[in-house]
Amino acid sequence: MKKLLLTLLLLIAFPVMASHIVGGEFELIHLSGNRYRLSLIYYFDVVNNTFGGVRPEVSEPNLTVSIYQKSNNQLIRTVNLPFLSKTRVSYTQPACSKGEIITDKLIYSSEIELSSSIFNHPEGYYLSWQRCCRNYNILNIYSENVTANPSTPFFAGQTFYLEFPPVTKNGEPFINNSPRLFPPLNDYGCVNKPYYTDFAGTDDDKDSLVYSLVTPLNTFTSQTNPPTRPGPYNPIQWRPDFGINRILRGAPDLKVSTEGFLTVTPTLEGLFVFAVKCEEFRKGVKIGEVRRDFQMLVIDCPKADPPVIVGKKSTDVTFPMPNANSLSVSFANTTTDADRYIDVKISDKDVFKGTTPDFFSEKIKLKVVPINFKRKAGDTWFPESSATLTNGADSIKTFKVFFPQCPYLNGPYQVGIVAYDDACSLPLTDTLRVTVNTQPPPNARAYFTTQELTIAQVNEGDPLLTFPFQAKDNDLDDLVVSVLTDGFSLTSFGMAVNFTQQKGLVNGQLTWDPRCNVYDFTKRTAFTVRILVDDKDLCNFGDPDTVVYKLSIKLPGNADPIIDTDLTTATNERKVTLQKKVLESVSFNVTGKDVVDNDLLILNAKGIGFNISDLSANFPQATGRAIVSSLFSWNIKCDKIDLKKKDTYTFQFIVVDNANKCRFYKADTIDVEIKLLPPDNAKPKLVAFSPSLASITNNNLEYRLGQPIEFSLVGTDADVIPSKDNLTLTLIDATGNEVPTGFVFEKATGQSPLQSAFNWSPDCSIFKNQVFENNYTFTFRLADDKCITAKADTIRVNIRIKDVDGSDKDFYLPNVFTPNGDKHNDFFALEGFEWDESGVDFNEKVSLPKDNCVNTFESVKIFNRWGDLVFESTDRKFRWYADNESAGVYYYRVKYSNKEYKSPLSLRN
Repeated sequence: MKKLLLTLLLLIAFPVMASHIVGGEFELIHLSGNRYRLSLIYYFDVVNNTFGGVRPEVSEPNLTVSIYQKSNNQLIRTVNLPFLSKTRVSYTQPACSKGEIITDKLIYSSEIELSSSIFNHPEGYYLSWQRCCRNYNILNIYSENVTANPSTPFFAGQTFYLEFPPVTKNGEPFINNSPRLFPPLNDYGCVNKPYYTDFAGTDDDKDSLVYSLVTPLNTFTSQTNPPTRPGPYNPIQWRPDFGINRILRGAPDLKVSTEGFLTVTPTLEGLFVFAVKCEEFRKGVKIGEVRRDFQMLVIDCPKADPPVIVGKKSTDVTFPMPNANSLSVSFANTTTDADRYIDVKISDKDVFKGTTPDFFSEKIKLKVVPINFKRKAGDTWFPESSATLTNGADSIKTFKVFFPQCPYLNGPYQVGIVAYDDACSLPLTDTLRVTVNTQPPPNARAYFTTQELTIAQVNEGDPLLTFPFQAKDNDLDDLVVSVLTDGFSLTSFGMAVNFTQQKGLVNGQLTWDPRCNVYDFTKRTAFTVRILVDDKDLCNFGDPDTVVYKLSIKLPGNADPIIDTDLTTATNERKVTLQKKVLESVSFNVTGKDVVDNDLLILNAKGIGFNISDLSANFPQATGRAIVSSLFSWNIKCDKIDLKKKDTYTFQFIVVDNANKCRFYKADTIDVEIKLLPPDNAKPKLVAFSPSLASITNNNLEYRLGQPIEFSLVGTDADVIPSKDNLTLTLIDATGNEVPTGFVFEKATGQSPLQSAFNWSPDCSIFKNQVFENNYTFTFRLADDKCITAKADTIRVNIRIKDVDGSDKDFYLPNVFTPNGDKHNDFFALEGFEWDESGVDFNEKVSLPKDNCVNTFESVKIFNRWGDLVFESTDRKFRWYADNESAGVYYYRVKYSNKEYKSPLSLRN
């Protein structure tokens, strides 16, 4: 059996090397309302699985797909797709498989909602999913091994891509399904042998699909899982002498028809990459796009020969030479079914490549396909036949091909009798083109006895009109009557066709009721009706006779209504433009009139490209005769407006008269365009106040450690129309040469004036690394909540904190005191003032060094001359009165945490 090795491998990169990926694409299928099913389909190479035996649905059970807006590449949302199913892909020729390629189809899928309030941009959206990298042995593009060389610029990844339209257009739902592409064939091909496949997909909406070759898309980085990024996406890099017009360097090279038929005759062995784009059109406008990348492996295969088919008439004795690929045959209408046939003979040189009988065989299939006609549904003429050729007695097979009594055309028709062998991967073929001229059975044509053309014009309201007709058939065949119009329904316009019949005879009539209050003639007043009659002859040839009725109706006149507003300044002004600021309001009256006919009027409004109700604008529908009026009002609120997306709103007001007798749709419109501007807003003001000062100069404060740090922040805002702004006061930053901690400040919200206090009582822990002077900056922000034009004020309060000055430069050590009761130096002390009743002060010049973070007073001890401790205190304001002590010299020691002071002390009476 002939073995070709051409494989279609669509590239998807996965978290490991991509040699396991065969292909895939997105599908976005509408379910109901705004619900869709999003699927990612890819094909997995079972043989070249680089997951180490771990299936991808196990190693990565969920994929994340990104949706972007086309107009600005903004990320709209991400979608998680869980694994759904797995099936095995079949060969065109199952016997061709020897295990070189085993492909599984994996589907990741989930239902998603595409909200009309989000997915409504007219330029549409796109899906993307990226993986790196492609196989490293591809011949026509650069795809270097990123594992061996991570910094190479010649990597090649894969970007999956699908475009889809908005789900709503002009305020109406826009339903669309993406194309459903056929899976890649799991087949093989060979050098210098044609390869072909029908790539055309289907579209549930019957949109037009157009196919083209494009350069495959790369990833932005060589990471296995590239980070999510919007397009545009980079193309892969073609190697020299390859490109979009020389993808395989085939003869001819790779091509795809606009209908999706893919053909190539490869000339080189190797692995090649290409991509096909399928564009979706509706009414001539592109609405979507899906891409699929392919990988094609080509090898040099053994030569194989196609089958050979020849044919002869049943009256001929011998078959013609093998190169006779056409035959013409005629059959009279007297030929019997048993004699209406030709003989065909099929042979194949490949059966003689064996060495013994039946050692080498070919399976042959025979099909008859129409060439210049289409078969009717249910036609089973000449079903597919098959046979096996061998290099023995069965090296040639003959078939009889019988033809039907009735021809497919009124004249010669052509069929192709195609012989297929079982070559791998695609069958080789030979075709016998047969022209068949079959004389149909005799038959007399049916005909009308009434006149061929009737032209009539009637006035609206005339009595019921009747147009009789008669048809006959001289063979007395049963007759079939049908009615055709030029695009209208008979019953919708008061018309009907009724008839009676018997063998070979029909009598009937066309009736018309032209009352406009019963039937709607506002869309058309002229009508063409064709009545056809045909007989049911044996072959059902469509050769009817026709009578034609050209009818028209004359309708009464009706005046047009007129619409106006109290904004218009000129007669017949169709558009008014206003400018308003957000948070302002606008109101005006709209009036519709029809004083000529005094008809019933309906006055309404709609937004051009938006829903009025979404803006909380108000315009009650009004109904009345002759004159009708309603008030439009709109309080332009922040929560309904985003000026970055839309700043101009056009309101269309319409008055309709469709309640007149003939239901003419008479209407008049006027547009009011409102251009929105940002609201006015005064910037709020933030000031820092100290409890002891009206304000803090330049926002700078200086403290000694131990002093409480207290100040207030006060915010004001001058806006009062339409209401006071809501303010928010926050501390947004606190820095210093050491990180400040322990302070207290609470966020405040409310209206002007807004106040919050700052309090801090730091201790020695704020000083680090023998630095005893710290500088801090506290940044406060006051922000208003005005929409669109929100403003804020920021101030920085600088605080310097120094340690207490513990210098002893002014400290002296007293060395004498006289506790003799004269109220002068009656005690020994080192700090503080003592006042007796007469106002005499003691020791007023003595003061210990102040405590600070370096040195702190601990104790004082007094010793006598023998070294005995006679007094001790830990109070820096101690008093020693030397009770019961003798005069003499004493010694005292003052101890600080990091220093001591010593001195003699004389006690005198």
